[in-house]
Amino acid sequence: MKLSIVSGLNEIRNTQDEISKNFSKLCEFLKSINYDGIELSLLEPEKIDVKRINEIKDSYDFEISAIGTGSTYIRFGYSLGHQNEDIRKNAIKRIKEYVNFAHEIQSKVIIGLIRGRFNFESNSKKEKSNIKSSLKECCRIAENSGVILLFEPINRFEIDSYNTISESIELINEMGSGNLKLLLDSYHIHLEEDPGFIWDYLEEITDYVSHIHLADCTRRAPGTGHFDFRTFLNIFNSAGYKDFASIETIMKPSFEEVASESSEYLRLILKS
Repeated sequence: MKLSIVSGLNEIRNTQDEISKNFSKLCEFLKSINYDGIELSLLEPEKIDVKRINEIKDSYDFEISAIGTGSTYIRFGYSLGHQNEDIRKNAIKRIKEYVNFAHEIQSKVIIGLIRGRFNFESNSKKEKSNIKSSLKECCRIAENSGVILLFEPINRFEIDSYNTISESIELINEMGSGNLKLLLDSYHIHLEEDPGFIWDYLEEITDYVSHIHLADCTRRAPGTGHFDFRTFLNIFNSAGYKDFASIETIMKPSFEEVASESSEYLRLILKS
């Protein structure tokens, strides 16, 4: 199992030189504390010099584990489930930009918050129908580029559909695309899944999983709450999981401290 952590590059405000310099510093720091890669949360990946990013990550023998797309919904309001067709089309266009970037850097694209939330003009049934229709188009785009999409079950307080793992697996099976995989997040598992059955269930569905997010029940660094990371990660280690587990938490007291403490804590678990 490989380890990464989420960070942005502030590509909206920074120049290409600033983006490259910041990315290089991130890679150097994370490599020094035993990370294998970095997960990038981006708003407009098309503004980034892909060639330079590839040169930097390769110089550190680093990987970009996945590309986060949630800021598209947060900043622009574009979502795959929106009742407005034009907004859905804009969300799909944004996914295409992420897929193009992911293809160039050999990464994966997350389908999480970009699914959106329904409002008084819509409902859960319509939203799910729209998500399915939009997701089919996203899968086609991903298939043509050879990129994996990562579908993330998110808790009911943040999103209105596909909150549980079982719902998300049903959707993945319905889509029938080999380029659509499952992303599991320990924080959302803590909020949504039955603690009496989840460990046995995870053993049954490891083949669906191609990326993992790690945050404790406090949504802070692993080890600061009471989520059972040892049991959780050992399930995937035992199943031969070779992809990334990525730290996605509130970065307090600082990114550097969270990164360092999380790496030390998780490496101990993964060795045992």
